[in-house]
Amino acid sequence: MTEPLQVGQFAIVDHEPVDRGPNAGVFHGKGPADDRAELYILAEGTTPAGEAFAGHVVSALGNAFNALDMSLTGSLMKLFEEAERNLRDWNRKSIAQHRVSIGLTAFGRRGDQAVVAQAGPSAVFHLHDASVTAYFTDEEHGRPIGAGPANTQLTRLNFAPGDRLLLISTPALRVIDEEMVSGILALPLDQVLADLYHRLKDVRHLTAVLVTGPAPEAEPRALPAPEPETEFVIDATATAALPAAVAAPLASTFQPSLFIDDESEDAVFSARRQLLEVTPRRLFGAVAPAVVTDIPAPLLRVSGDTTLARIAAERRARAAVSHAALLGPGARTVAARPAWHAPHTPAPEMSMGSGDGRRRQRGSFTRGLIRDEVPARPAPAAEALPLVDDLAAEHRARATVLSGPVSSTIAGENAASLNQGGSLVRMRGSMGSRWKTGNSFNRRPAATSALPPTWLVIVVGLGILLTLVGLVTVPRMLDEQAGARYADLVDEARQKVTIANVQQDSNQKRKALTEAQAKLLEANELQQDGPEAKQLIDEVAGALAVMDAVRTPSTVDVVASLDQFGDKPVAPSRLSIGNDQAYILDAASAQVIAVTLANGERKVVFGEDKEARRGRPVSTAYLDASDSGSPVLLIADSNRALWSYSAANGLKQLNFNAPSGLTINDVATSGRDLYVLDANQSTVYRFAQADGGFAQAPTKVLETPDLAAARRLTVDGEIVTADADGSIHRFSGQLALELSAAGIDKQLLKDESPQALSRNGDLAILDAANERIVVLRRDGGFDRQYRHKDFRAAGAFAVRNGTAYVFSEGKLRRITW
Repeated sequence: MTEPLQVGQFAIVDHEPVDRGPNAGVFHGKGPADDRAELYILAEGTTPAGEAFAGHVVSALGNAFNALDMSLTGSLMKLFEEAERNLRDWNRKSIAQHRVSIGLTAFGRRGDQAVVAQAGPSAVFHLHDASVTAYFTDEEHGRPIGAGPANTQLTRLNFAPGDRLLLISTPALRVIDEEMVSGILALPLDQVLADLYHRLKDVRHLTAVLVTGPAPEAEPRALPAPEPETEFVIDATATAALPAAVAAPLASTFQPSLFIDDESEDAVFSARRQLLEVTPRRLFGAVAPAVVTDIPAPLLRVSGDTTLARIAAERRARAAVSHAALLGPGARTVAARPAWHAPHTPAPEMSMGSGDGRRRQRGSFTRGLIRDEVPARPAPAAEALPLVDDLAAEHRARATVLSGPVSSTIAGENAASLNQGGSLVRMRGSMGSRWKTGNSFNRRPAATSALPPTWLVIVVGLGILLTLVGLVTVPRMLDEQAGARYADLVDEARQKVTIANVQQDSNQKRKALTEAQAKLLEANELQQDGPEAKQLIDEVAGALAVMDAVRTPSTVDVVASLDQFGDKPVAPSRLSIGNDQAYILDAASAQVIAVTLANGERKVVFGEDKEARRGRPVSTAYLDASDSGSPVLLIADSNRALWSYSAANGLKQLNFNAPSGLTINDVATSGRDLYVLDANQSTVYRFAQADGGFAQAPTKVLETPDLAAARRLTVDGEIVTADADGSIHRFSGQLALELSAAGIDKQLLKDESPQALSRNGDLAILDAANERIVVLRRDGGFDRQYRHKDFRAAGAFAVRNGTAYVFSEGKLRRITW
């Protein structure tokens, strides 16, 4: 019985913490609740686009795991292969900036089995018996998925009750080390993730998943004795059913939020960090304003006040005072400064320190110069003085009036300045030289002022000259260069054609012809009517057409249409042809459809059914020599069971001795024997027919690392496989040969079953991406290709007795070569 594990997680997405990150997931496999597999996945991007794509990979792997019913190790290997296939398909269809690669970490558990699978950047820490063990990918398994062929690293763990397993993104290892992680994992369970977050909250992207085993069983606690004096209360509420000390909290497999309970603590830390980051302001010294002792001369000049004007004003003021003093005694006196009078009281005696008792004189010499009598006040001025308003108006007018140019002498200039407050220095109208008269410095002819500068005239003239020279010489130079370039391109193309004619290697020959064609097309653009280029273009095109060997089938007839069959469009993954029926394995509906070749009648002969213990069909093969006396269709399902179907005997299950850990990738028949491809174990098994089935133990007919990427199997005296990337391998005994398809214009891109046109003859392969059927020789060379408009959207292809069948655009078609 599998007890559920406790899992806690948090993530940081672009510096923002979240409880559930997009790059981690927890999933459950098939089976009853007490005995089903648990899967914990963590992905991290290793490219700019990989971080955003990692969440999609986690979701896809979780959906695939829900449908798997395999061993734990086989399921993990299948998931990692699925992730590699998805990333390879995405990168093949994307530009360089959008290609992705990720690191993937998975922890699977079923019963007592616990396995960690890693590929690319990965970090796992296991706490067991108070010690922590770290698991990282080595150099062989450290290549990110999507950056090239990935290799999965599997590690089996002893995951006991109370153990803890931490799956964390590798950027965290730049902040914390293994010793620090060991100390964190040893903390109480509710503090592990919180401590991790506080240490790693400055990381931009991070995901952490903590898996904890079930706690070991403890002895039940005794109920506390009731207090003797406690009042007995009858309560019908649910909370009073048990005492508070006895009520046990409900166990949860997920931790509460890490970012809500510590909100107040985070606020304190944030405030403290802000206080520590405050920089004290620099204190500036007080700037004392400068004391202006005198008004600057420019300001006085602007305001209309000059030095001479001030001197003249003071002179007039002194003259007015003198004039007032000369007036008669009847005039009103002007208040003068009060004179100092000596006090009538005796002055205090001051000792000189000699002790002779002499007293100082009552008054000083300077005080004795002041007369005691008060002088008479001067008489008022007889002249009429202007009013204050008139003086203010005169001052404003004098400040605003601009003095015009004068040509008088310095004496007249000074007189005007004293009377009007103007400037004393002015520009003379004439320099007075004998060779330049008539005020030539002040006057400029009107015609001269309208002319542009000399440098501008020179620049414009040079520009016009260069333009004229360019219009005359540049076209001639371009024509000469174009002619020389045309001749060079034709000569280089002729050399490439000569090399191609003597080349024995088909790939090198096609490369030389392709380069020659590119040079000739460029030469034709330079000179449209060049006879040399046209002749060579026709010659190269003819040579490439011979190498392409494009042919058209004689007829392509519709056998049956499945456009309206079933609830979903038919998506064929396998096509098997019998004597009078064709069998289509529909991956969309997980069923096998039989189509009568004579009248196109359609019906379902096999489908996934859990009650009947029929799994999802994986592969089909037609067996001509059967113990039942008639040919039958063999169907292998995902439960590693084998079924047979014939129109006479219907559907029944066969005895099938599947070895432990067998993964069925494809099946094929040859004579009375059944061949099974297991790419996970890089093995091809042969099952001999006996006792109405294949109950005998199989034999390994081929075991080689070259089968690790194989997806399709064909047996016709030799074993032929097709890899996921479209590569074709032929095995003769233990000798392996990769069919290079030398000379083909476009390489194969997808795994499709090679079909022998005759026993040990040429191999026909469907290339759905390029809408064609390619024929390869047994030595691996390209022979020919068939193209037809009905090959669009082809999904499956098979050959029986030289007649080919293809399923395209919802219809089964018969091809006559």
